[in-house]
Amino acid sequence: MIAPGDTVIVALSAGADSTALLHALVQLKGKLRCRVCACHIHHGLRGADANADAEHAARLAESLGVMFSSSRADVRSYAKASKLSLEAAAREVRYQLLQQAARAHSATCIATGHTADDQAETVLLNLLRGAGPTGLAGMRPVRDNIVRPLIGVTHADVEEYCRANNLAYRTDESNQDLRFTRNRIRHEVMPALRRIQPRITDVLCRLAAIMRDEDGFISAHADAEAERLEIAVDAMDGVPIPIPEFSKLHPAVQRRVARIAIARAKGDGRDIELNRVEALVHLLTHGRTGARIELPGDLYAIRTYGEILISQGERVEAPPPQEWDLAVPGELEVSTLRFHFSASLSTSKRKPALPNSAALDAARVTIPLRVRTWRPGDRFIPLGMTQSVKLQDFFVNAKVPRALRHRVPLVLSGNRIVWVVGHRISDEFKVTPNTRRTVRIQATEHFTFPSED
Repeated sequence: MIAPGDTVIVALSAGADSTALLHALVQLKGKLRCRVCACHIHHGLRGADANADAEHAARLAESLGVMFSSSRADVRSYAKASKLSLEAAAREVRYQLLQQAARAHSATCIATGHTADDQAETVLLNLLRGAGPTGLAGMRPVRDNIVRPLIGVTHADVEEYCRANNLAYRTDESNQDLRFTRNRIRHEVMPALRRIQPRITDVLCRLAAIMRDEDGFISAHADAEAERLEIAVDAMDGVPIPIPEFSKLHPAVQRRVARIAIARAKGDGRDIELNRVEALVHLLTHGRTGARIELPGDLYAIRTYGEILISQGERVEAPPPQEWDLAVPGELEVSTLRFHFSASLSTSKRKPALPNSAALDAARVTIPLRVRTWRPGDRFIPLGMTQSVKLQDFFVNAKVPRALRHRVPLVLSGNRIVWVVGHRISDEFKVTPNTRRTVRIQATEHFTFPSED
């Protein structure tokens, strides 16, 4: 938790836990070869009592020869503006201000006074919320630059330490308020459980430790899978999740990858409820093409042929699910793709002059041709190559924006792609010196211009 040369800033509430923590670190700073300072956060919630806490914290720091700072916040206003509960808002504000204080003191880490009792309560609280392994892992002893040196000792141990060292501390009366869920767990649920299992705190802390190991293993695997599936923000179209590859993952990993995708599209991992993660997994594994769901952060996920696209608002559109026959000779209007196709037979072998024109060996194609859009597993042999490639990889290499890939028409002979319109024909159907007749196709794209009214 603390390395030689570190500066540790203690989150000093003036309660028993943080008081014991600050005193203990001051006693150990020579052995640890670290520098200790303290910061008190005034939440603006408890009037005169909160002012007294701040004064007590300042006196304690002075008595221990510790550099001290304090910050004040309007948690009620923050909770209202952020649409958070007072508990959640206080926690967010507290850590924001502690991080500011850490930067001001050039502190390497922030030490909080959480004990084993706090850990047990957190596990129960998360269990009641329906959490999985991440929630049941409780608080990490080390998370980024937050360290919790007392996480292995009980609040009773802390109070005994304070008595033994004649340390005065403040008692927060709001900790008795049963309107807060954590307080009900502390004062009602835990005592009831302790009558059944006297070592309930140890049991829940052991569960948290096991879940941390399990969670770490699954998270590492899920992160690797998210990278393999290229789940990242696409500037053109949010975050994609390829359906075929995702469907092969274990359900435990699917949930993690789905959460990762939402967090990357949203910009953070806050407020991603399990029911939204499950809804996204269901859309990926059982949804129909065109189905969409709402996600946190004004996000929507929509299922296309080959992937789920997560994007802000209503920006994502489903691709048209139809396919059309193209007679040769003949014409075809595809209004949903805004394309008009014209096909003819010819003896000319000349190379088409425009990218939206193609010449194919008539002897190699099956008539009528078919027109459709990209589907999972599509492959073809691009002109000039000998091996087939995934159409998805071809689009990536051709720098086709993800938002437009499902609107690129494909011309097929039977089940084989003969032309990725506007890009390349298949090498299997190219015109050769032995070609006698050609199929010539012209694809005209219709653009919509605003009126001058």
